[in-house]
Amino acid sequence: MAAITRRPRLARYAVLTLSLIAAACSLIKPTETPADKQEHAARLAHEGKHAESARLYADLALQSPAQADNYELLSAEQWVAAGNIPEAKQALAQVSAEARTKLATPRALVAAEIAYGENDPARAIRELDQIPVPTAPEQAQNYFWIRGRSAFLTGHPVEGTRALVERERFLTDPAALRANRDELLMRVRTAAERGAPMKAPPKTDPIVVGWLDLGPVAVEVERNPARAAAALDNWKRQYPQHPANLSVLATAQTQIAVATEYPNQIALLLPLSGRSEAFGVAVRDGFIAAYMQQNAASRPRLKIYDVAAESVANAYNRAIADGAGFVVGPLIKDEVAAVAPLTAGRTPVLALNFLGDAVVPPRNFYQFALLPEDEARIVARRVVADGRLNGVVIVPSGEWGTRVGAAFAEELKSLGGNVLSSGRYDSSQADFSDVIKMVMQLKPTKVEKGEKPEPPTHRSDAAFIFVAANSAGTARLILPQLKYNYSGDVPVYSTSDSFQPDAAANSDVEGMLFPDMPWMISNDPATAPIRDGVRSVWPAQTARRDRYYAFGFDAYRLVPGLRSGNPAAASEIAGVSGKLHLDPQNKVRRDLDWAQIRNGVPNVL
Repeated sequence: MAAITRRPRLARYAVLTLSLIAAACSLIKPTETPADKQEHAARLAHEGKHAESARLYADLALQSPAQADNYELLSAEQWVAAGNIPEAKQALAQVSAEARTKLATPRALVAAEIAYGENDPARAIRELDQIPVPTAPEQAQNYFWIRGRSAFLTGHPVEGTRALVERERFLTDPAALRANRDELLMRVRTAAERGAPMKAPPKTDPIVVGWLDLGPVAVEVERNPARAAAALDNWKRQYPQHPANLSVLATAQTQIAVATEYPNQIALLLPLSGRSEAFGVAVRDGFIAAYMQQNAASRPRLKIYDVAAESVANAYNRAIADGAGFVVGPLIKDEVAAVAPLTAGRTPVLALNFLGDAVVPPRNFYQFALLPEDEARIVARRVVADGRLNGVVIVPSGEWGTRVGAAFAEELKSLGGNVLSSGRYDSSQADFSDVIKMVMQLKPTKVEKGEKPEPPTHRSDAAFIFVAANSAGTARLILPQLKYNYSGDVPVYSTSDSFQPDAAANSDVEGMLFPDMPWMISNDPATAPIRDGVRSVWPAQTARRDRYYAFGFDAYRLVPGLRSGNPAAASEIAGVSGKLHLDPQNKVRRDLDWAQIRNGVPNVL
């Protein structure tokens, strides 16, 4: 998506008077005059050297006390453009109280940008509320840019859409206009994904209503393109004169076309009997569910092979002989390793597990997996992003816990964090007090004789607790025991295995932060109907099947992109199992949504 045009520079506001420039030019100095410095600073800003420009404006503020407020605002604005919010705040702090009236508009715009940069959109809107809508075009662009984005971030897509639509009145550059519409499409799609209220009040501008109605359609394009063409056609009939028809919808139509171009025949290799039957059946059913979303006339032929009933090598060779243009599977790691040497790059393969790290995959061999280690790395990145560098880890004994704990610690260390202590527990037991007391260094407080004892204290250097539980039942036992052992004040992070959709039981993991696939936690208008339909058909099995069902659904979605000439770009999709992209090793990686349990249900963050 094209980047939205940066807000206009305050240097263009013509806040310096002609008399100041004339006076500066009349001074005879061997050094650079204030007018020269002003021109130099503006040129640096235009060249994208925002930090240098900010420093030069700060120097001008010292040299010209009468214009210090103006120059400090210019300096703050440039620090924001450089991405240095602390320096921007310091520059703004130098501005006098009189600027709230004498330079009300530029001061409010800079203050709002700083608030937005600090992820405080509500404060940004409050700053803008202190001034009327600017009349100068460049100031108005900036005003509506900040107000629109901030409104979306505070969960008010109607107000956000209205602001960004209004911004178009002040845009004359076609590239800036297109970027504004790209921004709008992305914002309404994200709002629809998160279940924000998209209903506009009566008598709302039809252009605004059209953008809001396009949000759910855009989600369908991303998550379920096989059904998106009909939804898009219906929207176009309803809004034939809408400006989106002339810009962003062409991209959406291309996206649908690429995402629905399948080979004539697909082979699916899965264990449909034996000890891995439950997983294989769930993947198969998800794959078929995605297959059935497509119009019957355009569906490829689908042949399914049970690799538990015959060797995976035999199944693969039969699939190729039967005319498969693309092979999906197998699922079990050993079978993936057995198939890889057979392919020789002839027919594209999407294996549903990863080869070993030391194995070089053949050409046209792609890999997709639900690995707990990947989730552990996602959690490590999140705790660092949340500003919590040091913490403790609690993992189960055994190979699963070892892999998850090691992946988390390695990723955390690479980002500058540190695991202070790590404890292992026996999943077959129900009492985890010993491991909790060990990692949290729980100590009784010393009291004098006759005094009432205070609660025990835990270590003060732990900013988080990472609990790796390979089942939701285990997580529901550990988290209450953290509270019982006086450690409930430390934020708890976990992986998706700790969550199952059960509001009553999840009261035991209240407050837990975890990543998961949209299939499990999203109520967006594309994912929810498919998922709810599945759960109504298999209500007793979905807790075990859900994630593998979504995995199979996305495996089908990946096929067109991977068989195209540019798989790295075409396979960047918003799937029901996560946002998917292809890495340089031809492995499909997932970015997950984040949620926190509140009142027993996941709230998407």
